[in-house]
Amino acid sequence: MKKLNIDWSNLELAFDPASDPGVAFQLSNYLDTQTGRVILLHEELTNATDEIIEELGGSQNGETWTDEDIEGTEAYENVPEWIKPSVFEAIQVLHSADKDRFEEIPRFTTDQCFGWMRDFTDSIEDDEVRHRLNKALAGHKPFRNFREAIGTDRRLDQQWCCFEQDRQREAIIEWLNHIGVQPLNAEEKFEPQPLPELRKIMFAEVRRFVRFARDIAGVERIALIGSLTEDKEFPKDVDLLVTVTGDCDLGPLATLGRQLTGHLAAHNAGADIFLANTNAQYIGRTCPWKKCGRGIRASCDAISCGARKYLHDDFKAIRLNENLVQSPPVQLWPEVKAAPNCPSDLREQLLQPLLEDPSR
Repeated sequence: MKKLNIDWSNLELAFDPASDPGVAFQLSNYLDTQTGRVILLHEELTNATDEIIEELGGSQNGETWTDEDIEGTEAYENVPEWIKPSVFEAIQVLHSADKDRFEEIPRFTTDQCFGWMRDFTDSIEDDEVRHRLNKALAGHKPFRNFREAIGTDRRLDQQWCCFEQDRQREAIIEWLNHIGVQPLNAEEKFEPQPLPELRKIMFAEVRRFVRFARDIAGVERIALIGSLTEDKEFPKDVDLLVTVTGDCDLGPLATLGRQLTGHLAAHNAGADIFLANTNAQYIGRTCPWKKCGRGIRASCDAISCGARKYLHDDFKAIRLNENLVQSPPVQLWPEVKAAPNCPSDLREQLLQPLLEDPSR
């Protein structure tokens, strides 16, 4: 068995069926069994080399060609400049006398990928999670459904990435052994990105929002609602409920909301600033756009777009429960208080700092 140093990163990319989605041309990948290098050939390049070889009289005499022979063909002259540097390597891979040294790299099959998803699902101990993943695999478009089901849980998503990477490595090593190659260098260990301390990040962002929003004229109360008030390791977003007077300028609030959304987007999370009037009635959300006004965006779904600047009253999309508006689980300003069952980290990292803020 031939021992080679393998270009693991490019070899794994070559095996991945999702590495070239939606491209306008097909890709073929080859492993040089003398050097361990991975060579990528795209469709336009292979078509060009086929025309050159045809002009040269076929591939059986490939060992006699020189660079001058290839460059002297009319087909080579017609090759786009950006492709020309790759023509000689492509001819070596596809048409030279020693072309057998190049093994075409297969892609993982649909059956393989589905089997790994099934095996991962079977390995899950949590009955509820396993049921959710089984349901995703049993439905229409199982790959997309599985990806969406996994994506709702960051820790589960990380576990899946590690599991999938291990299975892919096993399949690649099996293929290498099948073609008579033994890797000299160990495959690079897959190290997933560390999961962010999302709640801590969110609490810091909420504190910043409160610090600026409380000074806006017409802001009467700032409260926290949604998944961050619960004991969820990775809340989906930050939901704030701000009570405003009828003459409150919503522009500064909308700006703070966009800043909050932008900061959290870096952590794959979001934010919403819900608004209520002084009668504890839900009136909508802050507008997500920098410029707000009737007719500026045809896609705006606010019922009264432009009637009150930066008020996004998309009642068809969302409405808040009246009891929630009247009695939110966590109040941040002017009074700081929370329901008895609120998480301890919320008290320590959000409420306590707000209570100790000398400028409040």
